[in-house]
Amino acid sequence: MASTTFNGPVRSEKGFQVATKNTSTGAITTRMSSGMPDLTGLSIADVATASSLTLAADTISVVDYTGAAAAACTLPAATAGTIVIYCQAKDTTGGTATLTFDAAGSDVWATGTVIESRGSDEVTFDTSAAGETQLVFTPANATTNLLTTGGQIAFICYEDATWHIATSLARETTQVTGAFAFAA
Repeated sequence: MASTTFNGPVRSEKGFQVATKNTSTGAITTRMSSGMPDLTGLSIADVATASSLTLAADTISVVDYTGAAAAACTLPAATAGTIVIYCQAKDTTGGTATLTFDAAGSDVWATGTVIESRGSDEVTFDTSAAGETQLVFTPANATTNLLTTGGQIAFICYEDATWHIATSLARETTQVTGAFAFAA
């Protein structure tokens, strides 16, 4: 395909895929091209921590989870075009109780979704397997957590029943703790 220049927005109802061709075998591999979504037009909700939270569709939920008590956030049904933003309101220095994100019903994370984590003071990654429905964050009881004030996790649905994840987490050299892991 030739290079093309557009004057105006490029739109897609099901996201954008990046295709690569293996020069040896000719095999084509595709992946979603997803980063943090534009926040224009999303509602904003200040959500107090509770043991059970329901995150709203097309909303930035600003949550004051601290790690002092476990919290479970249930996402809405994964319907194509839906965006859910979790925004961390406070530093997660209050303990080691988990923060769990649950996909609703039979919804799942896109197989192969990768999320940054921190273990033993260095960067690691966790990758989702087929059928996984939870994302669990376990903080350290310290001021060094990867998920801290202002950190965001975006849940993006390009096709019904499947969530894609993008993050904007701490980048300071002192934020070296707190582990994310996918689970079924």
